[in-house]
Amino acid sequence: MNHYDFYVIGIGSSAGGFGPLKTIIEGLPADINAALIIVQHIPADHASKMDRILQRLTPLEVIPVETIEYVEPEKIYVMAAGKQMKLQDRFLSVEGRPVEDKINRTIDHCFESIAGSAGNKSIGIILSGAGYDGLEGAKAIEDKEGLVIVQDPVTADFPLMPQNLIANDHPDHILGPEQIILKINNKVL
Repeated sequence: MNHYDFYVIGIGSSAGGFGPLKTIIEGLPADINAALIIVQHIPADHASKMDRILQRLTPLEVIPVETIEYVEPEKIYVMAAGKQMKLQDRFLSVEGRPVEDKINRTIDHCFESIAGSAGNKSIGIILSGAGYDGLEGAKAIEDKEGLVIVQDPVTADFPLMPQNLIANDHPDHILGPEQIILKINNKVL
C-alpha cells in the first residue's frame, strides 16, 4: 500500500525531448495534484540548466535534485547531469550512474522506483529519444496499475525510444504533446 494522496509523474526523454517537455510543462496548471520528476539523458560532463529553463515556463516550483528532496505535489523535480534518481518513501535521492552501464538506463531506474513507491498513483511518460531506455520502467508502472503514456513517434524528432516501448509493451496511450497535457489534466485534477 502506498501513502500518496497525489500522483507522481515521471517524464523520461533523451534526444529531441526538450520541445515536447516544454509544451507539456507550459500546459500544466499551478494546482496540479501531482509531483513531476524529469529524467533526461544528460552527459555527466555537461552542466544542466534545466531547472532554470523550466522555471521560466511554469508557476510550479522547479527543484534541482542535488542530494535528497521530500516529494510534494505542485512541484517539478529535475535530475542532475550524469546522475540517476530514485524515489523511496516520498524521498527522491540522487545516485551516481554506474560507470559499467554502457546503455543509459536512468529512466528505467527512476520509473521502477516510482512504481515501487507510488503504486497506482504512478504515471510514466516517455518522450522523444534515440535510445532504448524506459521499457522496463514502464512495465513496472503497469504492474502496479499505474498509467503509461508514450509520445506518438510521428511527433518525435527521435522516435526510437517511443517506438521501442510501443513495439515491446502496451502503453495505455500514444499521444502528441498537446494530447498528453489533456490526458494528465483529466487524470490528476
